[in-house]
Amino acid sequence: MRDGARIGRRIRQVREQMGIGKSELARRIGVSPTAVHNWEENGVMPRFEMLFAIEKVLEVDIMDLISHRPDEEDEAAADQPLDPVSRRDRLEQLKRQIADLFGVKPNSVEIVIRT
Repeated sequence: MRDGARIGRRIRQVREQMGIGKSELARRIGVSPTAVHNWEENGVMPRFEMLFAIEKVLEVDIMDLISHRPDEEDEAAADQPLDPVSRRDRLEQLKRQIADLFGVKPNSVEIVIRT
């Protein structure tokens, strides 16, 4: 599934869980209802700054929007610890997604984990 379609599916899921209509979400983030429809139904990727607005209105972490695993089987797998190879692969996937959002090459993205 393309990133835009996956993100749109996640936006719709969280929006519906919160009981917010498409028009209401559009009003709260300052876009047209057509824009929300295109994200959710047509797989159009929201502009990066819109992801921050969506994050605020839907009270969901932006990383949850861009890296969510929509399939039930994947959700069950998310509860299981990842082996080191899977973690490395997942980090590379996230770096590619972040790079796509910012319009840069994946090798210019660093992910830092502070504990």
